[in-house]
Amino acid sequence: MGEIFRREAAEQPEPFTGERLTTAIGGQVQIEHYHRYLFARALVRDLDVLDVASGEGYGAALLAQVARSVIGVECSEPTVRGAIANFPRPNLRFLLGDARALPLGNACMDAVVSFETIEHFDRQDDFVREVRRVLRPNGRFIVSTPDRDIYSHPGAVVNPFHAHELSRSEFVTLLSESFRHVALTHQRPLIGSALLGETGSPAPPLVFDRRGDTHFEACIGLPRAPYIVAVASDREIPPLPPSVYIDRSNVDTDRTRALALAAQLAKVEAKLTQTQADLVAASADLQAAEQAHTAAVERSETLQQQLDRVQSSLRIFVRGYLPRLGRHLRGQRP
Repeated sequence: MGEIFRREAAEQPEPFTGERLTTAIGGQVQIEHYHRYLFARALVRDLDVLDVASGEGYGAALLAQVARSVIGVECSEPTVRGAIANFPRPNLRFLLGDARALPLGNACMDAVVSFETIEHFDRQDDFVREVRRVLRPNGRFIVSTPDRDIYSHPGAVVNPFHAHELSRSEFVTLLSESFRHVALTHQRPLIGSALLGETGSPAPPLVFDRRGDTHFEACIGLPRAPYIVAVASDREIPPLPPSVYIDRSNVDTDRTRALALAAQLAKVEAKLTQTQADLVAASADLQAAEQAHTAAVERSETLQQQLDRVQSSLRIFVRGYLPRLGRHLRGQRP
């Protein structure tokens, strides 16, 4: 059995806006982000680490499980406060700062981690130079970004939070201006199956990509990967290990859960339909009752008017004619 360790997640997450991952969102985007941090976690054991654009703090907390120390830098003050509250760790702290002007001294870090950050702002070369400044000699920069040619292909939905995306060649060129060595790996979230040998193999992975209902594509390496994960350093970089993130062992559970949710939704919709019908009937009854009440009020008013006329006539009779009738009966003149 391998190492078992805690999955870090905020107890009080920020709402998900699309700009940064929070515990309020799951699915594919969560898998992508956790996999990057888990990959970096294996490369930063016993090191002093800086996490730039640390967001809610879950990734920095994962790194802090094995690193000597971790500092998370984030440009949003409320997000920094939330990270401090959610992840109190003795070797972890969070600072407010700009990625292009890091609030740290020179040569103070062994590794800098920054995932899905560089595409969010301009002056990207300033950011990479700042990373190089805070790294100690032979320190490593573990960084990811979308591959513009794949991520933003013609017809793709534009990400409104991205200021400037990079192609693979532009990304490599940018990193190479500050570091002598750059090693790349590619990331593509998927549903599938993994075949891994018991021992390492120098052979590249053989990938089969289902292309619709009628065809497969056999590939050497990972095709159409929308994300690039790079490790840059002045020291020669050893071969990066292949990495697989397993979120579940049985993808059929998705269909089972979807069917259960569909059945539950059908029950709710049926109940809603019945409730609406009951409401319509109750509304009709109420309208009829209101009409009957209105008619009763009108009838009461009519009867009251008639009663008032009778009483008025009776008063006139009692006050005027009745005395005269009495005098007449007694033989008196009117």
